[in-house]
Amino acid sequence: MLHYLVLSKFPVLLLSQQKRHAYLTTAEDIIKPPISISEDSAVYDGIEKIIDNRISALVVDAKNAQNGILSARDIGKTLVSKNQNTRKIPISSVMQELALVDQYAPIPNCASVMLAKKTNIVGIRGKNGIKGIMTKHDLVKYYHENVKETTRIQDIMTYGSFFVQDDSSLYDGLTKMITNQVSRLLIKNLQDEPAGIVTFGNFLGKVFRHERDSSSVFTADYGKACKITDVMTKQIITVTAQTSLPRIAKILLEYRIHGVAITDRRKIIGFVTEKDVIRELARQEI
Repeated sequence: MLHYLVLSKFPVLLLSQQKRHAYLTTAEDIIKPPISISEDSAVYDGIEKIIDNRISALVVDAKNAQNGILSARDIGKTLVSKNQNTRKIPISSVMQELALVDQYAPIPNCASVMLAKKTNIVGIRGKNGIKGIMTKHDLVKYYHENVKETTRIQDIMTYGSFFVQDDSSLYDGLTKMITNQVSRLLIKNLQDEPAGIVTFGNFLGKVFRHERDSSSVFTADYGKACKITDVMTKQIITVTAQTSLPRIAKILLEYRIHGVAITDRRKIIGFVTEKDVIRELARQEI
């Protein structure tokens, strides 16, 4: 009788585990191979790879150490601090440590780690080392496909330090982005009207095109003489404050952008970015 009772419980336990696994999405469910670069490469090579693949960060294959990460933000910090041609700066001197999550970590936990570490990429750790990566883009895609909610955009959008005038220099714009920890700036003209938008990607494109010779765009005061309007994107993708967050996530995915401007009566009042979407994802119950 005892054997019968024990055996009869097995189907129930197995069904319970299968249901839980099917319901709980973990890091291994959205894993993907990284786009990587050697730590012996120059920062210039990293810029080229970031531009070619339209991404915001690379995994760095470090020798005899944990893998690192080279982000567009890290490169921006280097541009305003070292005043060197990026061909002469090794990636090993710029890269940061790659944040890791377990392969069985629930997606909201992965989002929390990404926010806490202020990174665009996390490595996914398995039994035998790093199995792959997860990016902000992957989490935004997950949010769009799985989360249905009515979060008020006014409660999550970014206000404040994302405006500069169109007579600002490259150096001023990049410094403001780094100081205020933002990934984009709205450019305004003298009439206080939006003229364009600039991201770290815009700066990297300028550096890549002009550092094929021996000089740097940030040496000899070139970065201070060149206007931010020379690198800005004139097209600004906007949505109204009534747009749902899942809809915004879809727009970010379709246009392969990192943020949209929020308008009220045709006036830009803020931004919603991938980071805002991930912050909402981190609040989801497991």
